[in-house]
Formats: sequence, structure tokens, C-alpha cells
Amino acid sequence: MNKKQILLLSIILGVLALGILLKSWVRSATDNTGTPQTGLSAVLKFNPAETEEILIQRPAKTGGMPSPAVDLVKANGVWRVKSLWKARADPAKVENLIQKFLSVQGELRGSGKKLFSDFGIEDAEAFSIKFVGAGDKPLTELRLGTKQAGVNAYFIRTAANEDVYLAGLNLAELLGIYASLEEASPASLFWADLSLFNLDPEKVTEITVHRLKGEEKTMAAGLGRETDPKDPLKSSWKFLRQGLSSSPDPDTVMEWIAAMNSVRAEKVVDPAGKGYGLEKPVWQLEVTQGDKKSILIAGPKDEKGEVVYVKRAEDPAVFALKASFFDDLNGEDARLIKEVAPVAVLPEGQGKTS
Repeated sequence: MNKKQILLLSIILGVLALGILLKSWVRSATDNTGTPQTGLSAVLKFNPAETEEILIQRPAKTGGMPSPAVDLVKANGVWRVKSLWKARADPAKVENLIQKFLSVQGELRGSGKKLFSDFGIEDAEAFSIKFVGAGDKPLTELRLGTKQAGVNAYFIRTAANEDVYLAGLNLAELLGIYASLEEASPASLFWADLSLFNLDPEKVTEITVHRLKGEEKTMAAGLGRETDPKDPLKSSWKFLRQGLSSSPDPDTVMEWIAAMNSVRAEKVVDPAGKGYGLEKPVWQLEVTQGDKKSILIAGPKDEKGEVVYVKRAEDPAVFALKASFFDDLNGEDARLIKEVAPVAVLPEGQGKTS
């Protein structure tokens, strides 16, 4: 092959390579609707500090009733689930929702109402997530299309804009939605804080458990933390009841406090409901942490022995708690005693020296 042929072949290969590169660029610069893409863009803009209410809702399916909206409200700095008898909301979940949508970026996929049905993002079918400030001031409103584009890939837009973006969102983590959006409905229970205690073990100074029967109140367990007068950094647990010769096992006490923090209720129930047994509670757990007291009361186990209804003294919410979890909260002095290793007794004649 002479130099002229080699040069000609090189030019042909160069043209082919340029054509492939150009085709690849055109394909990446154009989406399925023929609309040029502009890369990733921020979709929502609002001040999270101003957010006082979040409404999550989806419209009714054809011929049906709309799903109940999830209504999260902030009162005195505490988030509550207004749509769930104002039960306290899980602050981590609410903060995660705000921050994720504030920072979400999307890839422009199209613009114009005529394209909305392609993405399932018309007002009549899309999920609506509205952020509201003080005095019912609208901050921003998001539409979430019901047609998924892949695993954790969804179409979104603002209610005031016709631009549709493709964004990566984990809706199981954000909204507690594990089904397809075409079938799913927002659930208020996902947002409830089902924990019963939030204790700092090192700051707990007293724990008591009382059995209640009418006006009678009998202590089943009572512990107090005493500071070593010679070393303020050291402390030890003592039984509150007199006449107990043994000492509490500090490890067992810490495990008990850890259980209080880890136990979660099964659900929130209507505080106006009947049959919980809380009008005449039979059990009370009181924990002192600094100058704050946390009190949990409980009714008797249900007829099947599977559920106990409990309530915090400072909160109107009533929780259904599995009986097995209630047993983890229950305590008696005898269960907290530090076990002493038995003294080994040597057979007669052993251990003696001449």
C-alpha cells in the first residue's frame, strides 16, 4: 500500500469517527421529546427555616375518593402529625424530607402541559407535596409524577412551572412509599415518632416502676443514682426501697435504660377511643433526667395478651405496644440485683498444707 492510499484511508477513517462522535453528541443532547437538555438543575427554592407545615397528598383515582392527606405541622418548635391526632412526628424524617427536596436536582425532560400525561404528572394524578410558611404562606409546591423511569428515578415539577425534570429519589426513605406511585397513597403513620423515651443514660438519676390498683400504688422497682462524695465524676446505683441488702447491677441498669430508648410502639390510636384501660392505669414507669421527669402509664394487656396501650403523661397521643416490648420496659428490683459468684467449697482435706 503506497503513501497516497494510506493517506486516503486515514481521511476516510477520520470522517467515520467524526460522524460517530457527532451522532453520540446529538443523542445525548436531546431527550425523548426532542427538547434540548440543560444538565442537572435545582428544582425547588425555598427557605427551610420558614417551613411551618408540609402537606402530602395524591388526588382521587377515577371515580374514587381522594386519599387522606398527610399534614405535618410545626408548633412551638416541635413537628406533629396533624392528620394522626397531632401525634409527635419523627423529626429526623421531617428534616430529611425538607433537605432532600431542597437539594434535589433534575435533568430537564420536557416542557409544556401537553407532555404532562406522558409523565403521569398532571394535577389530577400526580402526588402533591406543599411547603407552607407562617400564616399559611405558600413557599413552594412540588408535583411528583406517577410514571416511574427506573429504580428510584421519578419525574418532578413545581406546581407553578411546566418544566418536567427527571430526578433520583428514594421514596421508600422519603415518604414511606414502597409500592408503585400509581397504586400508592401517603400514610400518616410513617411520620409518627413511635419511640416512648429519649434518654441520656449518663443523665438519668432515678427510675421507679409502680403497680397501680385504684388508689393503691406499690413500688416494684426503684433506683437512684448516688454521686461519690470523694469523686464527683463517679456514681453508683442504689435501691430506693429499704431493707434490700444487695446492690443493683450497673450493667443491667444500663441495659434497661437502653431498652427504654429502643422500644417502639406498633401504632398510634385515637385518643378518644375506648377500651385502652388508661382511665384506670395499672402500671407506671417514671424516669428522672436532670430536672425533667418522663412518665409512662399503661393499661392492662388486651384479652389476647398481645397488646398494651400506653401513654406519656406530657403527651395526648395513645400508643398500641406489643406485649413483648412492654415486658422489656417492665422492671422489678429482683431482676436488677447484681449476681455474686458463689464461693467455691473445696472437698474436705483439700487446700490444707502441713
